[in-house]
Order: sequence, then C-alpha cells, then structure tokens
Amino acid sequence: MTVKKITLLAVFICFAGALSALETLLPPIVPIAGIRVGLGNIVTLFILYAGGQWKIYDAYIVAVLRCFLAALITGSLISAVYGLVGGVLACTAMLAAKTLFPKDSGKCDTRFLPFTGVCGAIFHIAGQMLTAVFLYGSKYVLAYTPVFLASAIIGGAFTGICTMLLLKKLPKKLIEHIRNK
Repeated sequence: MTVKKITLLAVFICFAGALSALETLLPPIVPIAGIRVGLGNIVTLFILYAGGQWKIYDAYIVAVLRCFLAALITGSLISAVYGLVGGVLACTAMLAAKTLFPKDSGKCDTRFLPFTGVCGAIFHIAGQMLTAVFLYGSKYVLAYTPVFLASAIIGGAFTGICTMLLLKKLPKKLIEHIRNK
C-alpha cells in the first residue's frame, strides 16, 4: 500500500466514523431505539463501487474501524460490538450484491446501488439482532426484527442513492484520482 492510499483510507475512515457518530448524536427519526439510517455505509459503498486500486479488504477496513471510531467519539463502546458484527455482515452482503449485478463496460453499474445498500442494511440489522440475542441471552429481542427490517430497507435505499449521487456528481477527475490511489 502506498502512503497516498493509506492517507486516503484514513480520511475515509474518519469521514465514515464522523458520519456514524453524527447520526448517533442527532435526534432519532422515529421513537424506537436503534433505528438509524446508516450514513457511515455511504463511504463503504463508495469504496466498493469506486473500483481501481480499491479492493474489498479496504471496504472491510473502513467498515470495522469506523465502528470503533464512532464508539470512541460517542462514548458508547457497546455500540462498537453491534457495529462491528453488523458492519462485517453488511460489507459481505454488499460485495455479494455488487458482484451479482450486470457490469457496464467493465465497471459495476451504479443503477443497482440502492439495492446493494438495502442488502447491506438488512445484513447489518441481522448482525445486530444476533449480537443482541447473544449479549442479552434472550431470543425475545427478535420481536423488533420486522420494524428493524423496514427501517433497513428505507435506510439502505437512502444510503445507496446517496452513494450513487456521489459517484455521478463528483468530478470525474476526482473519482479517477481516488481510483488510482
């Protein structure tokens, strides 16, 4: 890894961690604990779809380290555990979804980003629910699953659309510069 790529990766981690922490500190969208949009996943999706020198392990690095960074910023270390399990599963699901969709002249077609975001959000929720079952020792926390799945569909579509807009609206020169690091 070059110094430039490590530096850009650190910027991505900081940006994703800041988005995750900001989302935690904002007033809740709905009055149910744990429902968030998942803004930090925008950065993970961006790396997955940027291509070039960015590989899947870079996306995993961002997904894992942003959870710890957001937990340190917010002071909620238990959220790092939930975020870590959910983030790894989400990254895996987003990679699988990305590889299933058609390619557009050798590159991934960004039209499928909302669906990729939904896949990641659903698996993120699944990871968090499994973590809750393990931590609380009770399967009754699974009663929240339908509500969390509905929020995952909405939040995942939103993060996918945001990532799609980023990839389309950022200057091509900047995207190429990021791809080649």
